[in-house]
Amino acid sequence: MGKKNDLQLRLASFAQKGSWNNKLVKIISAHLLWILIISGIVRLIYYTALLNTQAFDSAGYINYHANILKGETDGLRTPVYPYFIKLIRLFGQQNLIDHVITAQVVISFLSIILFYKIVQAFFRKRSVIFAASLLYGIMLPVINFDKLILTESLSVTCSLIFIYMMVGYLQKPQNIKAWILTLYVFIAIMLRPSFIYLLPLVIAFWLLRLIVSKKDRKMCLSGLAASIVVILLILGYSNLNKKNAGFNGISVVSNNNELAVLVNADLYRDGNDPEISAAIKSSLKQQQSAGKNESGQNIVVPFEPERVHKFIINCIKNQPAAYTRYIGNKLLELQATNIFTNYAAHKLSFLAFRVENIEYLVFCVTFNILYIFLVLDLIMIFVGWAKRKEAPWFKIVLWSLIAGQVAVAILGGYSEYQRLILPAMPALIILLFSYIDRIYFAIDKDKLKSYPASV
Repeated sequence: MGKKNDLQLRLASFAQKGSWNNKLVKIISAHLLWILIISGIVRLIYYTALLNTQAFDSAGYINYHANILKGETDGLRTPVYPYFIKLIRLFGQQNLIDHVITAQVVISFLSIILFYKIVQAFFRKRSVIFAASLLYGIMLPVINFDKLILTESLSVTCSLIFIYMMVGYLQKPQNIKAWILTLYVFIAIMLRPSFIYLLPLVIAFWLLRLIVSKKDRKMCLSGLAASIVVILLILGYSNLNKKNAGFNGISVVSNNNELAVLVNADLYRDGNDPEISAAIKSSLKQQQSAGKNESGQNIVVPFEPERVHKFIINCIKNQPAAYTRYIGNKLLELQATNIFTNYAAHKLSFLAFRVENIEYLVFCVTFNILYIFLVLDLIMIFVGWAKRKEAPWFKIVLWSLIAGQVAVAILGGYSEYQRLILPAMPALIILLFSYIDRIYFAIDKDKLKSYPASV
């Protein structure tokens, strides 16, 4: 403590010598600077242990040729990430993969500033703000996707931008903010179709605010008006997809995933379309004869996507109980599974092996812990709401972001659930540290009484 106080006195004395001295001391003393420095060092070390990696779907984004301005769409890929790659391509075709990875690394690093601004706005303890921001900055399983040509890296930042805009609205509600926040949802969906849950989330947010908060009714109506615009934009894009790909939806990938789910759930016989059921059965037999495990992952049926979609809907409608049991079993099967994973390939080096060991040792949280946390937090939200007579809006939004992402992953995915829930990580960290902040603040009961109800 003595050395720390002596350092503070020296810095204070140096700051008094002039305006530039004062500015320099402020920069040196800023928590954000040290968070960025530490995070930058950790990230650079980690990146050196990883290879620039392409997944099976990467080629679809790199070779995307549709021109949305001409009404062209790609049934498998929404346009934001392919156009991000095209933008990078403008700076040079050579080493395109390296350039895209570099851009993702830079965007991911800059997102630390956004995260810091968010927690700074709602947390009270500086140490908690520092710890939460640092954890986000050095979270290896999230950083891992910066080195991968898929939407995950940008999706994490996209989710964080949504939270940041929501913070801005909650702090100072305005019509323009309501419009921008809601219209941003369409951009998020065009980056990653699984963000579709954000649309009902923002609609529910505006409706609930409309009922509960009388002073914000004009802004809520603006948000609902913007929601209608987003719905129309999605319908318009889906209509273009129907013309170009024969599927009236955002992405044919959802069809493929749900078909795999139905096959794994053994519900494909109940879709009111014997031809599709027979084609699936034949494909499964071919897999068995080839010595492969019976799975829906590689099932391909030679029918129009719209017809397959109707088949999927009928399968679920005809066997709702069996479908519900299957989803419930998936939740149970995932209980002991780590919510973190890494996708980018590690180099074959001593450093890479050591880093990988640290990654698995430190970042190990199972799905059952996530389930328990979500249930307990939901209870706390309702208890706090009833006790304080004021809705904890920020916590409601964070909880909805996490629960929505998990629900989409479980309902619409057949594997790789850790990758699918990755965009929920910023919200999960913020929500977790909001309780740590409250506990630290609760040490002084008088201060606890003044803790803002909006958190």
